[in-house]
Amino acid sequence: MLKHIKVRPTKNEIGAIIDTELLNFNEIIIEEIKDALAKFGVLFFKNQKLDSESYIKFAKQFGDLAKYPMLKGLENFPEITVVEKKPNEHIMFGEGWHTDSTYTKNPPRFTMLYSIKTPKKGKGNTLFASQYKSYETLDNSIKKKIQNLKVVFSADGPISKTRQHLIKKGGTGIDPKSLKAIHNIVKENERNKKKSIYLSPGHAIRICDLDDIQSRSLMDLLINHQTKEEFIYSFEWEPNCLAIWSNYSMLHNPVNDFNAHRLMHRITIQ
Repeated sequence: MLKHIKVRPTKNEIGAIIDTELLNFNEIIIEEIKDALAKFGVLFFKNQKLDSESYIKFAKQFGDLAKYPMLKGLENFPEITVVEKKPNEHIMFGEGWHTDSTYTKNPPRFTMLYSIKTPKKGKGNTLFASQYKSYETLDNSIKKKIQNLKVVFSADGPISKTRQHLIKKGGTGIDPKSLKAIHNIVKENERNKKKSIYLSPGHAIRICDLDDIQSRSLMDLLINHQTKEEFIYSFEWEPNCLAIWSNYSMLHNPVNDFNAHRLMHRITIQ
């Protein structure tokens, strides 16, 4: 029972809007936020007043902060990655369905995104697809088949083209081809034991222990299932909103449907 935060589930309970002032968090509020995050997979906080210091302080309540391997962080705050699209740019960082940094040995469990400047409401939304719901609705035979399978993830996967212009402006020099990792397809939430599909369409290369044809066939089946309309919620950004999601239980996809300045600050958490 959540007593210190107000939780408003979104459409189909794919995420929830939380009414609380994050500048005034305490241990009890953090534990209730963690419970809500484990249940819904993604949480949204509107009308916040976070500067970089208070943003990092809040993020640290959820674990160790991770640096994004291929882009330099914000000056004086390297844990914060600047995600920016200017009016004259056509490609948006992270465009396409994915979950963050699956190509690392210890990928971030959580991602936070804080909006500084956004297009008009209804443009530049972020889509979230619940991987709790996608797993729950799988045929039992598929659940059994994938239970112990692993996937190879690469930073040089399909989504890599969306970061190239940012790397030119502030890259670390790491070659994306050098970043690969293997992880289980099925994840289980330690807090509530709910299972989810962990398969990032933007980074997945192949399924281990299957031949190329079997791997491609099963990946296509899963990816098409993961992003069905009934699993998706579209969040409308405004300035000073914070979203936090579990990379184990959510896919996300920023919608590139605007020609305006969009500026976001991202933190990933181990």
